[in-house]
Amino acid sequence: IATHACGTLTDKVLQQAVAMDACGIAVMPCCYTGTDRGAPYGIKRALGVAWAADIKRTFFLEEHRYHTDYAAIPREITPLNRIIVAEDRS
Repeated sequence: IATHACGTLTDKVLQQAVAMDACGIAVMPCCYTGTDRGAPYGIKRALGVAWAADIKRTFFLEEHRYHTDYAAIPREITPLNRIIVAEDRS
């Protein structure tokens, strides 16, 4: 579990969780600067950098046998409220 893991810290948490064979993962990314590298330009343009980065993260998790979904907490708590939830399905 990671909340407001700034920038590429979210990616590092996901990589560590996968390396540890975590059965479940939940991260709430924040500060998306530099996190969209490798995401297609069209996705960045159409959906924004935050969605492009999180879609890329979803593909990373799916490639490592995780079933992924998105959840959210109320925007009144934080405007960066998307949660990536992943469950090991192996």
